[in-house]
Amino acid sequence: MSTATVQPERILKDLQQLWAKLAHDQAESGGVLRACAMTLTVAAEDAPDAERVRQTVGVLMHNHPSRAVILRPVDGGAALDARIFAECWKPFGKAQQICAEGIEITAGQSGFSEVAKFLVPLRVPDLPVVLWCRGAGALERGPLEALFPLADKIIFDSIHAADADSALQFLRRLRGRGGRVADLHWTRLTGWREVLAHLFDDGALNPEEIKDAQVTFGGPSVTTCARYFTAWIRTSLPGVRVTLASGDGPAGLRSVTLSSASNNLTIARTDDNCVEVSGNGRHYRLLLPSTSEEALMQEELGILGRDPVYERALAA
Repeated sequence: MSTATVQPERILKDLQQLWAKLAHDQAESGGVLRACAMTLTVAAEDAPDAERVRQTVGVLMHNHPSRAVILRPVDGGAALDARIFAECWKPFGKAQQICAEGIEITAGQSGFSEVAKFLVPLRVPDLPVVLWCRGAGALERGPLEALFPLADKIIFDSIHAADADSALQFLRRLRGRGGRVADLHWTRLTGWREVLAHLFDDGALNPEEIKDAQVTFGGPSVTTCARYFTAWIRTSLPGVRVTLASGDGPAGLRSVTLSSASNNLTIARTDDNCVEVSGNGRHYRLLLPSTSEEALMQEELGILGRDPVYERALAA
């Protein structure tokens, strides 16, 4: 699409023509079902990252069909450019194709305030708007802030944040201004939280007997996931003394030990996908859920309302 013709009205018209063509081409083979549950806007880090985003969004659309808008930043003050695309798939055993639509917009980051105005009419009416801000730089004041008012939910990933406390303060400030935020590094803790909750459910741990909990992290400095897990235990077990300690191993959450007057129980990571539960008559390993980007985003896109558990952990 020529930069001289990049206008929201032109893009919407091109989308209509795209759907008409898809319907015509698939008329004899079962037709096309247009699916859309939200507007999913993704701010890529750079041009190569935008290519990875395009593949990830294609996977996400199968469970969360959307009008996907991919923002591809380029250096300098490049003029807006755009192209449209469709992602189609056939459910198993079905002849009819399901299709979702997408728009890829190229722009210089210095012009993101203009991009924000450009995006307003491209949102699907009466459906939620989710903004996925990729990269550690998104957790700092910068050009992406112009996009925040457009979104009902803003998703970040603090896994590569250089300073965990600064990243959390950024998220708290945004939440304090009324923004609904999410962090994929919190989502990576779902498996850990499920393991610990199950131990309380089956009687291996009694919340009234737990006196201390120690969360251990690896790497040269504390990560946001260790901060989150510590805060989650504090809010879930308000009478327990919770400490955070540095340990061996790669960066990230390494273990948690809960102690009562008579017993200790430890959940420790053994590799990237497993944890080992030991103590209080238990000794076994468990496979953690996938923490691929697709899996994490699938989980977060399934929570479009408030996530009070996360909000409590963030505020703690």
